[in-house]
Amino acid sequence: MAEAQKSQKIELNEIMLAMDVVDTLRHQQSLVDRELGTDDHDQALIAKVRKIYADQGLAVSDDVIVSGVKALREERFTYTPPKKSFQLTLAHLYVHRGRWAKKGALLLAALIVVYLVYQLAVVAPQKRSRQKAAQAINLRIDRQGDQISVAKERLSRLNQSLIKAKEAGLDKASVAARGLVDQAARNISAAREKVQALEKLGIKTRVDGNQLAANGATVTARLDERKELISALGVHLDNAEKAATALDELKILPEKLIDQRDRILSEARQNDVGRQAEELYNDAMAALGRGDVAAAQNGYALLQQLYDQLVQEYELRIVSREGVRSGVWRVPQNNPNARNYYVIVEAVTADGKSLELPVTSEEDGKTHTVKQWGLRVKESIFEQIKRDKMDNGIIDNNVFGLKKRGYLQPRYLIATTGGAITNW
Repeated sequence: MAEAQKSQKIELNEIMLAMDVVDTLRHQQSLVDRELGTDDHDQALIAKVRKIYADQGLAVSDDVIVSGVKALREERFTYTPPKKSFQLTLAHLYVHRGRWAKKGALLLAALIVVYLVYQLAVVAPQKRSRQKAAQAINLRIDRQGDQISVAKERLSRLNQSLIKAKEAGLDKASVAARGLVDQAARNISAAREKVQALEKLGIKTRVDGNQLAANGATVTARLDERKELISALGVHLDNAEKAATALDELKILPEKLIDQRDRILSEARQNDVGRQAEELYNDAMAALGRGDVAAAQNGYALLQQLYDQLVQEYELRIVSREGVRSGVWRVPQNNPNARNYYVIVEAVTADGKSLELPVTSEEDGKTHTVKQWGLRVKESIFEQIKRDKMDNGIIDNNVFGLKKRGYLQPRYLIATTGGAITNW
């Protein structure tokens, strides 16, 4: 047993020496290239190798050197890398799995970061934008639905009014009544057509952000089309309603005109007021006869204004307050060498209320509703009022005129041409 182990040890030592010889020869590449490869030179090469080891103080047998030279020639201790293959690649990956795992983890982390940034910076804003757009579309759907419902109710109410008007024979009563009934009927019929068209364009489902790309454009186009129909529907309903209102007004307008005329005649204290009221009344009734309801209504409004002016009562006072002008003078444009003098007045009721009245300016011919205006007087009167105010800051005789019930204009207590101005 001991001899076997000793033999194995000797053999191992010899192998190690042979390997060392090969390694030495490999480092002496020029020597190998020059001597190796021919039988004639093998002995010379062995001798040179023996000398190399001897120079190092090492004793190596010729058998070991011969084995080393033979091994070098046979490339016994030379590593030849295997050819590339799929199995070799897997082996490399397995051997270097730690390094690849780190790189893979870094790559995965980078991909996760990119994904999160993309979600936050791109996907989320796009989603919010789609949701906002969907909400706007749904809001339009709701509003249009409400508008259509209200329009249908108006259409139903106007249709009932038209039926009642025809049952009452208004479509045969007068030219004006027939025209209004026909106008209402045409607009109601047109409105009904618009409602039918809107029903064909009904939107049954609401839009959400996910469906916006698929059907958002279609729904928006339909909403725009419905918008135009709703607008046209509103115009027809407004026209029908105006005709129905005028028709109702037509039934009572003659009585209202008679009543307003009679009220004026009962209040009038001037003959010309009665004549003016009769003219307005006759013009309004003539307008009704030719079917012009608007002109008849305007005639009634003029009768109402005439009555309101007739029953007014107030004192026309000269403005006499500190810091407020009581009179002004102007140079007329057509006569630069002259002066026009005006006293500033206001209309005050018995309870002290200052009235706003329509006054026509003689300078521009326009009528303005004002609380104060200037009345033209002679220079002597202007100077007299001026001295009165400068005496103690108060105009003692400040009543310029009186407006009594039953009269259109005040009775002036101070002489005036009646010309007026509304600004100074």
